[in-house]
Amino acid sequence: MDGLLPTSSRARSRAGRWAGWSCRVLLSLIRRAVLAALATGAVDLGFQCVEACENGATKMSGDVRNATPGPVQSWVVAGYGTASNRLRGRDRELASLRDHLARLRSGAGTSWLIEGGPGLGKTRLIEQVVSAARENGFAVGQGVAGPGDAAVELVVLMEALFGGPEPLLERSALGDSRASREQRYWLLQDIQTLLEQAALRRPILICLDDLQWADGGTRAAIRTLPARLASLPVGWVLAFRPAEAGSDLGRAVTELLRNGAGQSVLGRLDQAAVAEVAADAFGAAPDDSLLTLAEGARGNPFFLLELLSGLREEHLVSVDAGRATLVEARLPLRVREGMRRRLARMSPAARSVAAVAASLGRRFTVSQLAAVLDAHASSLLDPIRELIGSELLAEGGEMLSFTHDLNREAVRASQPSSAVHALDRQAASALLAAGALPVEVATQLAASAAPGDELAITTLMRASDVLGSTDPGQAADLARRALDLTAEGHPLRGPLVARTAILLNAAARSEEAQVFADSALRQVLPSMQEAEVRLSIASLFGISPEVRAESCRRALDLPGVPADLQARLLALLFYNLVVAGRPDQAQQLFKEVEHAVAVTGDSSARFALELGDSALQVARGRFETALALSDAALRSAEAAEDPRQWQARAFRCWILAVLDRFSDALAAAAEGVRSAQQGRQGRALQLFEASRARQLLQLGNLADAAAALEGRFSPDEAHLVLSVLDADAVVVLGRVALHTADQRQTELTLAIAQVMLRSGVPGIERHAAWLLALQAQAKGDPGQARRWLTALGEEERLSLFPLSPLDPADDPQLVRIALACGDGELAESVAADAERRAEINREVPVFPASAIHARGLLTGDPGLLAQAVDILEAGQRRLALASVLEDLAVAQIRAGRRDRAIAALDRALAICAACGASWDLARVRRRLRRLGIQRRLPAERRPTQGWAALTESELAVVRLVADGLTNREVAEQLYISSNTVSSHLRHAFEKLGINSRVALTRLAAEKAESP
Repeated sequence: MDGLLPTSSRARSRAGRWAGWSCRVLLSLIRRAVLAALATGAVDLGFQCVEACENGATKMSGDVRNATPGPVQSWVVAGYGTASNRLRGRDRELASLRDHLARLRSGAGTSWLIEGGPGLGKTRLIEQVVSAARENGFAVGQGVAGPGDAAVELVVLMEALFGGPEPLLERSALGDSRASREQRYWLLQDIQTLLEQAALRRPILICLDDLQWADGGTRAAIRTLPARLASLPVGWVLAFRPAEAGSDLGRAVTELLRNGAGQSVLGRLDQAAVAEVAADAFGAAPDDSLLTLAEGARGNPFFLLELLSGLREEHLVSVDAGRATLVEARLPLRVREGMRRRLARMSPAARSVAAVAASLGRRFTVSQLAAVLDAHASSLLDPIRELIGSELLAEGGEMLSFTHDLNREAVRASQPSSAVHALDRQAASALLAAGALPVEVATQLAASAAPGDELAITTLMRASDVLGSTDPGQAADLARRALDLTAEGHPLRGPLVARTAILLNAAARSEEAQVFADSALRQVLPSMQEAEVRLSIASLFGISPEVRAESCRRALDLPGVPADLQARLLALLFYNLVVAGRPDQAQQLFKEVEHAVAVTGDSSARFALELGDSALQVARGRFETALALSDAALRSAEAAEDPRQWQARAFRCWILAVLDRFSDALAAAAEGVRSAQQGRQGRALQLFEASRARQLLQLGNLADAAAALEGRFSPDEAHLVLSVLDADAVVVLGRVALHTADQRQTELTLAIAQVMLRSGVPGIERHAAWLLALQAQAKGDPGQARRWLTALGEEERLSLFPLSPLDPADDPQLVRIALACGDGELAESVAADAERRAEINREVPVFPASAIHARGLLTGDPGLLAQAVDILEAGQRRLALASVLEDLAVAQIRAGRRDRAIAALDRALAICAACGASWDLARVRRRLRRLGIQRRLPAERRPTQGWAALTESELAVVRLVADGLTNREVAEQLYISSNTVSSHLRHAFEKLGINSRVALTRLAAEKAESP
């Protein structure tokens, strides 16, 4: 490149590169210095034990009837207790608070979940932890979700990170790019990087309240960020009302708990705590009559405070000689009356303001109130003061808010439903006129608009457009609601139908989408437009290939579809049938598709045809042909600038590995990771990492294979495994777990596979059956293994292979299971198929080796097994070699050749030890013990703790992290994903006995100083 530049330009270029390099080195040194200072205690974080929340109560004496009037919140803070006294009945929660802050001070991340019904004190606990954290010098961010926030992407998290007078992060550092479902992955990585950098300066606490109303982006963030930031002093306090197990929030909570989050489930206060709250409120011990009345609150702190406030307002308690006694045994009016009567006692202006405020949401400004009421702000001062004095509203900076969600909900419930809808609609219009974004008022409009409301229709459509790439389910609901508001013949009706159909599929609501499409598309759209919509659905590679194929069929049945569109639909139908695991159906269609593509010359259709044909050739065992077709597909995609070309690249990676071209395959995967990082292609990055993990498994690098996939899948989202490449990644993760005797990952992948087995997609179901059979065989239950193999049908077990992607070394494994359960027909069928593939791929060593291995197992012939050993010894598939060595030893024992058996087992033992295959190692050692041999290998003497226990990959990550690089910077240097970096760090921390980067920096400094 330099030779193409003038001398001065080359000099400037070098100077620029030098300056950039110098800045990076300086930044790394600064980060390392900060981490070292934290590690050695040179920087005092100012942490103190949380004693402020346990101070004694401020005592009050005398007759409460003579106390200075004012709202209870002036001396009882937003919950139950004075501003300086401890929370009553929450000792365990306060202990958790101390534990979490202490963990943050040590430099490690932490997550605390607070669950409880309305009024039980979640917000009060958050206030307590925020106060304690700030007193200890932590940076604190707070975000609160509101009922209308579900349609605003990441609004709660953004409020916590970038809101308030002292924001945690600088908003300008994040850039202006909006998140899409694809880009959300990268946006969360951007946020993660900023938090990593900020946490090097001081501990961070992020508190998110009322997450039951949070948007999909925030729920995705709390599922991923706490685990990724666990090695840094970043704490999370997440509060929510009880979540249903199958909801998005419920799944997020399950994931957090699985990753070690702490949880506090708030219950009602017991009698002792109620008595303490009453004593705090009146500065005196309550008598029995007062306690009996207080029991009516049923231990709910909010209702208890309402009761105590009412008693005070109406002078129903007297205090004498340290005893609080009821003057009159009745409920105060504010408790006895509903919100409707409570409002009726206020001025008309205050009632109007309260009703409008309830439609504006949790928080609002005076100017927003004035806009909706069409009044001057000055005219609202008196009613606002009245509402604050009655404890319905509270001030917080420039914002007003309801003192509790229950009060806001009560105000809304006290109004006629028609009035509530009208106010919601009026509030939405005022907010839009004031510059609010469509997504910010979408929830209000969806609930309050009437048919024919043009502003609501266009606003909901715009909000759906914004959300379509981030939360397609929410976007589909908004588009469908807008459609409901349109009349027959409305010009937006067609676009709304098309959008809804596509979004329902993108949200994986396939059954609902099909019903909607079959009814609405035909009624509203002409054939040409319906075909285009169905083509869009058929191109959604994130949904089931069965659904995509059916969309193609429906479109091809329409009259008047032009030839180029027909060619694309036929090519996609062909491709989707292949990847769904229906190669025979695809083959029947091939000639028709080939002709249509040739006639039209459509480049998109050609790409789908070539990529599908490549996958079809894999199913037929013709891998060199498949590689050539994937290269052709890649050229077609590049010529057409088709953004789906990464699919051809990922497909090409694993074909190279099947052909034993591991150097080329790993290089292609690394280049794919690099280009995906640069192009911010999250899905592509996941596929290239999965391809790399499969190759690492085949090479026997189990630790790195596990690191590439850990955390990618969970049982709660197993229904979203809708591609065979993802299904294969689950199998790879499950097989690594078996080899390494990782019980947790084994159980996790077992649960996922059981869901995959019901997916309705043959290719995915075969992967699931195979993994479940392997796990059953590993447990010593060949009968159960066979039951899994026949889960799709007795005859279908014979067509389980070839899986796609294919591992030729699987054939002997299936023969071994078949022999163990006495299924000779299956064993013979698999061996014959392996021999057929070997005949086609003679030049690829793994194919003849696997075929000979399979036949040697079937016949028990030591000669054949020895021949397979000879072939595999020249290659790189270490676990396959160990497997055939073990089978050879068994055959030698049967032939009475004890010494040869021992020699084969010794070699297998060494391979398993070097790979870290502890399960295989234990099995081989058991075989040796039966022969009277005890072995202790040098490879097994490698430490399991300390620096010497780290793998090369872990050590590379650890060194860069100790230098102060963020996860993303490490990932970019090593051509791996940030998820893989997190996995390596987690394993390294376990081996080093630490839990934070601060401790890692200390250890790194000590190691550097030691001779």
